[in-house]
Amino acid sequence: MHLLNVRTQLLEDFSDSPPYAILSHVWQSGEAHRFHEIGTPGVRQKPGYEKVEGCCARALQDGLDYVWIDTCCADANNSAAFSEGLNSSYTCFGQAEVCYVYLHDVEGGDSPEQQGSTFRRCKWFDRAWTLQELLAPRNVLFFTKDWEKIGTKAGLASVISGVTGIHIDALMHPERVSHFSVATRMSWARGRKSSKPEDRVYALMGLFGVRLPILYGQGETETFMKLQSEIMKASDDADDHSILAWRSVTGVSSLYTPSLLADSPDRFVDCGDVHRIPHDYWLEYCTQHSHSGVNPRLGFLPTCRGLQAILPVRPRQPSVLDALLACARGPGVWNGNKYVADLDYADIICIRLQVSIPDVHHYERVDEDCLGSVSIRDAQGFVLQEVHLSVPQQFSIHLDS
Repeated sequence: MHLLNVRTQLLEDFSDSPPYAILSHVWQSGEAHRFHEIGTPGVRQKPGYEKVEGCCARALQDGLDYVWIDTCCADANNSAAFSEGLNSSYTCFGQAEVCYVYLHDVEGGDSPEQQGSTFRRCKWFDRAWTLQELLAPRNVLFFTKDWEKIGTKAGLASVISGVTGIHIDALMHPERVSHFSVATRMSWARGRKSSKPEDRVYALMGLFGVRLPILYGQGETETFMKLQSEIMKASDDADDHSILAWRSVTGVSSLYTPSLLADSPDRFVDCGDVHRIPHDYWLEYCTQHSHSGVNPRLGFLPTCRGLQAILPVRPRQPSVLDALLACARGPGVWNGNKYVADLDYADIICIRLQVSIPDVHHYERVDEDCLGSVSIRDAQGFVLQEVHLSVPQQFSIHLDS
């Protein structure tokens, strides 16, 4: 791991890194990777280097000898090292002693608590990579363009939650981020932007604890399909039905026609309150509604045509079923292990399936613009059934790989 010495402003390589600060910022015009320019004459006159000097000064003030800054410490010319750096960036931010968030578009004297403040409207909250840079570190300090301290993540948690839609517990307890449902975590990425479309997806790897090969040019949709494939293989999220709890969004265009799976995190725009149903309750419910000898099972199995699942279903009209997922919309509660739905106030998520291949229980999702829900008290008439869910061909390939 390369770190910048705050006194010499030269790079040093460590196999076991010392305590360091890390910088989060929005790149501006003229900024570039300077890994091979660090220590050369004239580098301090390059665009954006004043951030480096400001970061080093602040770290020195805080008693730290090293900083990690993407423009300095990431070798973009080494594809293997760069790919590894992106895959491990969530960990890199999480292990930092402190994260300095430099806001180039916030003036001194700004009051974050006020509606319409420049802090609430700054570009940093709209960028893809800054989501993990906000969530991973425990200690986050915000600064104005003149390095005037604005506040801390903990102190501004309610303001940040209001701006981003991120659950306040995820801001206060970084170790709990992975315990929110897939749909909830996806909702935090809605509307965020990146210079390269694939980076909207790569910026989510750390939130789900998965790794991807870094390939540019394939587009956001293809990359997002790969991400979902890895999520469904991951042990912590493999049985999380909320990955299907999305809907089409007006104004979001795509060359991909959504079916069972979403093509963008934007499809989870209103899923911030979608939580897992506790396993014991779900299995008890499924057992009560298993009238055909089908045993309840969470999770999905890949098949040559898509995914196999066991879901409670009931007929809606000829060839169309309502299918319940093991997640619900409503308040979430921390059960000591995960955030789960408070079933006294939550409604079970329901998607609509249409027969694609008769007689073999093959279905495809329909009415993607609607994400239905059923009250716990009204969830009657459902029968547990094995269903085969059609997914795009390219996604099937990713599941089998």
